[in-house]
Amino acid sequence: MRALALGFMLATGAGALATGYLAVPPAAAEYTLDTSRLARTEGSKITFSSPSTTIYTAPDSVPATADAVAKLLAASGWQHYEDPFSASAQNPQLSIKTFKKDRQGLTVFVTLAPAQGNATSVSYTANAIVDDLPFLKDASEIRFAPDRPYLSLVTAVPLESSLTFFHDELVARGWAPWSRVANRKFEAGEDIAEANDRGKFAFFVRENHRPIMLMLQRRDDGRLDARIEGVSEDLLTALNKKEEPVAEAAVSEPEAEHTVTPGPDAFDTLAGEILDQVRKATEGALADLNRPAAKAGDPSPASIVALEEAHDGSTPLPLPATAEAVDFDGSRGELEFESASDVKSLAQFYRGVLQRDGWKPERSAIDKDNMVVLRFAKDKRDVSVTVMKFGNRTRVSASGSGLVTRLEDAESAVIEVATLAEPDAALQTELMVEDRAGLPIPAPHSISGSEKSLFRLSVNASVPASVETVLAFYRRELAGLGWNEQAGASVTKDRAEIAYLSPEGPAVLTLAHRNGETVSSLTLRKQNDAQKAGMLPGKGQVKLLIGNTLDKEATLTIGKRKVKIAAGSGAEKPDGPTLEVAPGKQTILLHVSGEPSQSEEVEVAAGDIWGLVIGPGGVLALQMY
Repeated sequence: MRALALGFMLATGAGALATGYLAVPPAAAEYTLDTSRLARTEGSKITFSSPSTTIYTAPDSVPATADAVAKLLAASGWQHYEDPFSASAQNPQLSIKTFKKDRQGLTVFVTLAPAQGNATSVSYTANAIVDDLPFLKDASEIRFAPDRPYLSLVTAVPLESSLTFFHDELVARGWAPWSRVANRKFEAGEDIAEANDRGKFAFFVRENHRPIMLMLQRRDDGRLDARIEGVSEDLLTALNKKEEPVAEAAVSEPEAEHTVTPGPDAFDTLAGEILDQVRKATEGALADLNRPAAKAGDPSPASIVALEEAHDGSTPLPLPATAEAVDFDGSRGELEFESASDVKSLAQFYRGVLQRDGWKPERSAIDKDNMVVLRFAKDKRDVSVTVMKFGNRTRVSASGSGLVTRLEDAESAVIEVATLAEPDAALQTELMVEDRAGLPIPAPHSISGSEKSLFRLSVNASVPASVETVLAFYRRELAGLGWNEQAGASVTKDRAEIAYLSPEGPAVLTLAHRNGETVSSLTLRKQNDAQKAGMLPGKGQVKLLIGNTLDKEATLTIGKRKVKIAAGSGAEKPDGPTLEVAPGKQTILLHVSGEPSQSEEVEVAAGDIWGLVIGPGGVLALQMY
């Protein structure tokens, strides 16, 4: 994307979401989306347009515009989905929605645009999808993770038709159905699914990917819950081996032990034995999923043992005292551990502690003596816990938005939504530091973001803590970075503003307490970089840097001065014409041959550097210093 146009997106916050899947892989080239051709709301005005990003303003409020955009896109076949691994904070002046159509991804960002007179700004950003999974056309309640294999939805399509749809679509995406019984890929025409008491399930494999499990479960209202998610690498370790022949079990002896015969490469005997044990443990864990549930009078399973809770606080999900080899990834919301306790005791432990903490249980699709899958929901977050017998041990794996504690850093300006935090009174521990675009922000937070242009960087966060607590955090962290607090700080119970001098240039920290949280904003002006580039304005002046993304010459009139900007000048790098003006409100008149004149108004302050981007919709003003 052109440099100045990108700078505008970053300055207004109308850039792409930090999902980590913005680069389009070669295989997705045929599905590349041209956002400039998407439907726009009535009365809209284009401010920037390109295949990857289109920005326009709308005359209605943010909520009304967001609703209108969603309806327009739905009418064009776009399906809205929620991120299953994050929760969104409600903000009437901000809407972020994600959509998918076929194998194309789209993010719609609707917010106020201060640089455009507080008009409503709409941004369409094309997102390449790394792990594409198919949506049924009638799907509702869609939760989809484009950067990992996860999808859940509700459909009215009958069970067998849904199974056929998912099979065909997954195969078209490179997945192959896998037989856990024969330990091989299914042949054409074979029945790929196994039944349980409420539906069917099937496994699929793909080279260089984790195996996935498809589950179709009947609901009480007659519809289906459909879910696709990755299964543990350990669960199907045998799938990752290269074509080791496996002796088939005799049909008349389903419990007979399988043996592994060394392949042509004569792999190590010990490795073969380990593989055999893993495969048998996997089969033991899944063998009775298609058997009917126990009836009254059947022999009861082993007694359930009440497990004590560990109180180390190292994970957001409670751990039993018997947990060992705990592996927790807060950025992805994933937890795994082993235990000597049995499956039923561990499942009962999680039913108890999660319901105690306010989580609502959902119907379990798998509830057997050697494997239990539990699902819980709370405040638009979810947690999935799989407990499975694995040899003489039990393996527990959990995932979901309820386990997300931090988000990965973004390379561009974004507003990120994290797990909602508890109220200020409940925050008993010291705030932790999290890096955002090279500057510190406090964690936990409900919302965080960053804005970046050529010589200006700003990070912000909404923190469930008092101004005093957040201020203490920043004073500690910024002092550690060699920043010097300047005289004249203004600090009250509900607000603070402090000036700093950093090694890169001056900075300002502002804090404001509202709605039970403290909103922090830390803005750094990169004076050294601006000086090296020869862009610093004269004393008491404002410097304007002008770029023209059009393919023809344009003329800007600012006050009594006219500047001609050649086609493409300043579009690829900041080498366009510059102009110094006085601080205050400036009216900018744009004239392009063959088009009506357009005007914009921007208020600038002494010492500022502003970029003026000439595009298809007029002039975009962005603060660059």
